[in-house]
Amino acid sequence: MEFLDVGCGDVPKGDVNLDLFYYGRGKTFVVGEAHHLPFKTEAFGTVYSKHSLEHLESPFVFFREVKRIFRQEGILVCIYPTDTMLIKKTIHNLLNMRWSSALKWKRKLTGAGKINYGGHKWQLRDDGVLKLLKKAGFQKVEFERIRFPTIRMDLDRSEKKWKVLINTYLPKWQIETQVYR
Repeated sequence: MEFLDVGCGDVPKGDVNLDLFYYGRGKTFVVGEAHHLPFKTEAFGTVYSKHSLEHLESPFVFFREVKRIFRQEGILVCIYPTDTMLIKKTIHNLLNMRWSSALKWKRKLTGAGKINYGGHKWQLRDDGVLKLLKKAGFQKVEFERIRFPTIRMDLDRSEKKWKVLINTYLPKWQIETQVYR
């Protein structure tokens, strides 16, 4: 086994794929959770996790488990949302016509009713993730900030001229960070 996708959802990418629920896709699918990875020590060369870290009860326990199942020179690729600026997220969602996401700002600011913002338990900052990784035993860590255009082209799979025009003048915003080990 070489490549484990943790929190794969319905789009598994690994040789082995793990999620809380079975989505009926992928060759090797394991129903389980990230805090107790059901694999032998030093079983994988690469662990990949995209947009699951922010949903975990304890990212530290996940990092410790990943460290355990790594081979000597294992690689962790973990992508998570980092942009916590409410105004920026709201504008981004409005421009991309995600009305329900864009209008959550009012409840967020006033505190009217607790919002489960996509099931996120954590607002992750790179310095906090670095501390957790170091505490879990990771030594060499590299961060890459992923920037998206203001208007997402991949949402409707077409390159409309108005989107291209707006994106040339508006800044790209950091919305995610990818961490390598």
